[in-house]
Amino acid sequence: MSDLDLDAETQKRLLLLLPALLTIQRASWEQGCTAQALLEAHQSLACLPKNLFLQYLYGFAHDAAVRQADDGRLAAVLNGDGTTDQGAVDPACIGETFYYLLDLQDADNQELSQEDAARFTSSVEGMLSYILDRCPRAPISPDRTDPADVLLSHRMDCIQIWSDAVYMLPPFLASAAVYYARRPHPAYDPTRLLTMALRQIDLAAQALQSPCGLWSHIFDLRTYEFRRRAFWGVGNGWVCGGIVRVLSTLADALQGAHSGALAGVLAVAPVAELVQSAYRVLTLTLNACLCRLRPDGLFHNVLDDAASFVETNLAQQLSYTLFRLLDLHTHAPARVRSVLRLPPLDADTRARWERDAARMHDAACRKTDRWGFVRDVCGSPRFDKAGTAAEGQAWAIAMEVARYRYLNATLAGES
Repeated sequence: MSDLDLDAETQKRLLLLLPALLTIQRASWEQGCTAQALLEAHQSLACLPKNLFLQYLYGFAHDAAVRQADDGRLAAVLNGDGTTDQGAVDPACIGETFYYLLDLQDADNQELSQEDAARFTSSVEGMLSYILDRCPRAPISPDRTDPADVLLSHRMDCIQIWSDAVYMLPPFLASAAVYYARRPHPAYDPTRLLTMALRQIDLAAQALQSPCGLWSHIFDLRTYEFRRRAFWGVGNGWVCGGIVRVLSTLADALQGAHSGALAGVLAVAPVAELVQSAYRVLTLTLNACLCRLRPDGLFHNVLDDAASFVETNLAQQLSYTLFRLLDLHTHAPARVRSVLRLPPLDADTRARWERDAARMHDAACRKTDRWGFVRDVCGSPRFDKAGTAAEGQAWAIAMEVARYRYLNATLAGES
């Protein structure tokens, strides 16, 4: 594939997918995963005008701040009497977009006005303070009394850990750690933030991951019983996407200016061990899912239940994850891979990951209709049958961006 073919193909796909995404109603987590997909497109796509997505990013952050709850949760206030989305960690999903826009303010071009910068700073710090101090939480088991063994609840109306939370929370905390490593703040210690991000992954795996590597969906932290033991495919996809985002956030920051402070945080032995643990959890989950990949490149909605409907979104999530992992292993500088302690990637594994990523990508493309909707994802509003969803559209865009980033760098290396 030539550079021109890759550019044209990616541009065509994104322009098809974007209108459907932007016209779908969104809850707090969908606002966040949509903004994240567009942020990654803005950062990575050389085939589209540089600032095509910047106005979208500003708009998503602006409205998340407009709908910020009094307790600090972004994008949580509903219309009418001020009732809120009951998600506790879902609203954190959009946090990385805020930090990116604030980074622009510190650059020479100063894209944000001083008023916007102050407003966005207050908003994202309100979200972070909620996570650190007010989010419902509970020990992972009744006999674990160490504060380090506390899991944050996915929701406010009950104390539960959901597999989805691995995408909603740890990447936000990792992006906060990167931001405050460069801009010290007395209330936000980057070592604490990154440790918390990685520890939440580790604890969630202890609660939800089975010996076979697959994750159950929901565990109640009051009764210490599963509320949904099923190996929901998209839930496993949230896990993989969340962990690879944490790793990629750290890798990108280590290649930027002022990376010394972050490298120092990652050199702390407990942090380094948690990074390695997160990588092991990721690859165990990936391998367990890929063992259940159907011949058509898709998965059943419940991974070990052939009677459940065939679902599209997990293929997009795992294709995204594989392309991001391939990019990390293949194109990140050796120094960065060393700091993150990434294991070597052998040629057979690289070829298998490339093949599986392409196969799942192509399957999802076949599920996209002329209106730009990705069909037969786990569908909103109840996510109990095949349909369409904002998250399915967002993952389609994120997958295309990850594919473009990896293949474009590979082609550049071969030229």
